[in-house]
Amino acid sequence: MKLLLVMKLSAIFLLAATLQVSARSYSQKVSISGKDLSLSRVFELIKQQTGYAFVADQSVLAHAPAVTLNVKEAPLEEVLKTCLRNQALTYTITDNIIVIARSTSNKAADALNSYYVPPAAEQLTGTVEDEAGQPLAGVAVLLKAVKKTVQTDAQGRFVFANIAPGQYTLLFTNIGYADQQLTITLQAGMPPVRVILAPSVNKLDETVVKGYYQTSRKLNTGNVATVKSDDIARQPVGDPLAALQGRVAGLFVNASNGLPGAGFTVRLRGQNSLVNGNDPLYIIDGVPYTSDPLDQFTSANGKQSPLSLINPADIERMDILKDADATAIYGSRGANGVILITTRKGKAGKTQFNFNVYTGGSKVVHMLPMLNTTEYLQMRKEAFANDGITPNADNAPDLFTWSNQQSTDWQKYMFGHTGKVTQATASISGGSAQTHFMFSTTYRKENTVLAGDAGYQRGSAHLNIEHNSNDNRFNITASVNFTTDKNNSLSADITQFYDLSPNYPLYDSTGNYYWFKTTAQNPAAYLERKSISRTTNLLASSTIRYTLLPGLNLKTSLGYNQANSDVVQTYPDISLNPVTSTGSFSYFGNTTLRSYTIEPQVDYNIVAGPGKLQLLAGATWQQSVREGRNLLGENFPSDKLLEDIASAGSITNRNPGVYQFYRYTAGYGRANYNIQDKYIINATFRRDGSTRFGSGRRFGNFGALGAAWIFTNESFFPSNSIVSFGKLRASYGSSGNDQMGGYYDYLDSWSPVSYPYDGVSGLTPSRIANPYFSWERNKKLELALETGFFKDRILLNINYYRNISDNQILDYALSPQAGRPSVTVNFPATVLNTGLELELNTTNIQRKNFTWKTSVNFTLPSNKLQRYDDIANSSYNNVYVVGKSLTIVKGYQFTGVNPSTGVAEFQDVTGDNRVSEYDDYVVMGKTMPDYYGGLQNSFTYKNLQLDFLVQLVHQEGPTVHYSRLASPIGIMVNQDKDALRRWQKAGDITDIPRASLTAGNAAYDAYSNYYRLSTAAWGDASYIRLKNVSLRYDLSSYVKKWKLSGLSVYVLAQNLFTITSYDGFDPETQGRVLPPLKTITAGLQLSF
Repeated sequence: MKLLLVMKLSAIFLLAATLQVSARSYSQKVSISGKDLSLSRVFELIKQQTGYAFVADQSVLAHAPAVTLNVKEAPLEEVLKTCLRNQALTYTITDNIIVIARSTSNKAADALNSYYVPPAAEQLTGTVEDEAGQPLAGVAVLLKAVKKTVQTDAQGRFVFANIAPGQYTLLFTNIGYADQQLTITLQAGMPPVRVILAPSVNKLDETVVKGYYQTSRKLNTGNVATVKSDDIARQPVGDPLAALQGRVAGLFVNASNGLPGAGFTVRLRGQNSLVNGNDPLYIIDGVPYTSDPLDQFTSANGKQSPLSLINPADIERMDILKDADATAIYGSRGANGVILITTRKGKAGKTQFNFNVYTGGSKVVHMLPMLNTTEYLQMRKEAFANDGITPNADNAPDLFTWSNQQSTDWQKYMFGHTGKVTQATASISGGSAQTHFMFSTTYRKENTVLAGDAGYQRGSAHLNIEHNSNDNRFNITASVNFTTDKNNSLSADITQFYDLSPNYPLYDSTGNYYWFKTTAQNPAAYLERKSISRTTNLLASSTIRYTLLPGLNLKTSLGYNQANSDVVQTYPDISLNPVTSTGSFSYFGNTTLRSYTIEPQVDYNIVAGPGKLQLLAGATWQQSVREGRNLLGENFPSDKLLEDIASAGSITNRNPGVYQFYRYTAGYGRANYNIQDKYIINATFRRDGSTRFGSGRRFGNFGALGAAWIFTNESFFPSNSIVSFGKLRASYGSSGNDQMGGYYDYLDSWSPVSYPYDGVSGLTPSRIANPYFSWERNKKLELALETGFFKDRILLNINYYRNISDNQILDYALSPQAGRPSVTVNFPATVLNTGLELELNTTNIQRKNFTWKTSVNFTLPSNKLQRYDDIANSSYNNVYVVGKSLTIVKGYQFTGVNPSTGVAEFQDVTGDNRVSEYDDYVVMGKTMPDYYGGLQNSFTYKNLQLDFLVQLVHQEGPTVHYSRLASPIGIMVNQDKDALRRWQKAGDITDIPRASLTAGNAAYDAYSNYYRLSTAAWGDASYIRLKNVSLRYDLSSYVKKWKLSGLSVYVLAQNLFTITSYDGFDPETQGRVLPPLKTITAGLQLSF
């Protein structure tokens, strides 16, 4: 708490100081009195009184006539106009910088073809600035005639020495800025050349973030996809992972259910590990961020996604690193890819206030057509008749006791409501060129579509401050993100009760919850079982950079993350079946995660020979501690005290406590050589050490080599070609995976014995020590062609990847004589992932008032177990098949319903005249998609903008009838309308078996044991979904008179409709869980 208080106070003081700097830059008054003052003296006096800095060529000021002034409390601009009157000089003010230039001097916008300067010496100098007048360091300046390249220093200056007078062409290039070409005539006495670079509007010049360094998309040797804040803001989602769905080739993101805070499955280029973690590495503002759920146990939401604690409104961009060139520098943590999240930063300028609020509603899109009471009761009577059993009030209350006039669709009762979502964000940003800041805060509230009072609330705050020294050699940034949320949910997803009998009564004659013996559940009673979680997350980072020498930079990054989750699940007496209940109880879970990161780094950028050389070296030290507990509280004096563990009469520790200590160290390096933007080579290396492995194999080496050839920059390539850009790219390297299930698997482990001996409990060995197993390894190969056509209005990228994962970490079963059941080893099993990715970006129409742009991504993945020695004798024999995908699902092959008996029949694979578990399993299909992609269109007409995203997934999966929760047709559980096609008499041809309700009956046993785990309950789960629609109208031009800088109104929609033939609630989540919701919101954004 002290740490948090200090951070909050520091944030307030820093913000106050920054606001003061920003406010000081306006409404300045100046008093100057004197005769024959030089301009340099006048500017010095103005600087002392206002704090404004001047940029001017001293040789020009030295020859300027002196001025006489007598002003008192005069506006700054009036003083400048007075002292520059009748002089061939002009001024411009940007923030708190005043630039003095010749009145005939050339501006960057006019410097496309020629720039004439007065006579000069044999030295060509100049400065490069951005549009705000800030110097740009590291800009590559090419003097074409002599093929010589230099880079600008921290003040944006460049120098070419010993250059003969004459005409020259200069080319200025910098990441994130449009290239600038300038023709000059070098003569004696020339002043420095001043060049202003504008931000790039060409997608190829966009900045690509690769963790420890940046490059441009054009010069990138690796594969990095980017989702920017504009795309994120168009989606009314609470989790940044939801904003990635359908937008990135090679990235498949799948929601676990439709409740707020629910988790996502994220697979970047397939599944690499047989049994260990397959999540990508998440880095937020340079700080590694966990993907493991914080919850101690599962609620209706599943387990909460830690990424749901990151506010999407605070995100500037998300960069997805895929291939070896991009991920190998992360070494042992980069096998499954890397997702870099960069939060928003402030910009220099006047203080800007921004408010953004939207509100709307959510609904379940699709519900199953269920039998009504008449159809249901007919099915029940038929089941009794088929089994030869006489129904009565005891075994068939639905036929004799419950009302046959009631016909409840429990889907509408349980999750047919409208959930409301509201989000409000306020931000303030600004500052000077030296110090700028941004502070934002967001409140989000969601009411679920479930019955009852379930809901989710989240509050977050984000602060970023950046400071540069006057000479731009020193830079420090600090970022703090704090989030707190409360999820008031249910202990279980009541979606599973959608098939309750349609005439089941919720209440008995006394008004209490109705229970039928021990077999039926009461959804109204389940609404009393609460799961209340409260989570806080603090993420802080700071980067300190110092330019020691031109091109030589020292940097240190510091990171801290602390997350805490408290969960209480209450089960009051009223929610429990009195026939089986022993009294109310509660579960209490707590998890705390603390992580520290330190990363010193040095980079050196020089011109070497015909090209530019970039060198980088650094180290990483990370330590994290995860602690948790899980308690059972019973014998409460009152159900009103179920959330207070201190009120429990008895407390049981459900596990011995969780303590996981993890320490990670690494050293890494990178070398990049770029020859005239034609030939680029990038090499990375990393050596890692992790405490998840024993002392014998704690360290591992990883690295990659990437190369690119931009063939359109060759002299032989025609400049007027249809092909405006062309690059061939290849990379190969290795990365590792240490996402193991346990933190101490290299040690002996022991478990309590199930039964004490002579009243004394003991321990039994569960794992034998092995200090010699080490990292899983992923060797990645990628080949790519990147092209642009018609001046880059069409950009097409084709990527082929081939990833081989070996050194698989498995628990290897031992014989009983070993005294241990298993040992953790590196097993010679190999997983192969290959795929083809296409990315197409087009500017279809670009006119003054109308623009139409399209973005398409498509992925064709393949995954298979390439090698597993002696798998037939392993414990994985019933899970995997060599040559097949790791995501296969095994089950029985349904051959049809016997038309004579109505009993479902299945293939006898072994030919032993009986169908048995495992022996007669076949591969029914796989859960990994066959292909997937997205189509995004953006239309802009004057002030109106329309964007929409369509998601395509071709896959198969389990229907709602799959799993052991599915009930045989005929028991006291409702069915969907497919049951109307059931077998009813001899000769019926159908795929739905006859109604039966008695164990031991052939039809009942065939359904219970085989049918619901067979190809009969497996099918096509492909879909085309209108994932997102955004319609925005900009009213800024109408509100200038009100001193507002911006106003827009908008409508956002998510999961608007789905085209699918899937037999179930939703093809994305599948099964018996709440599906993703259709959400429509309306909002307003205001800035001033």
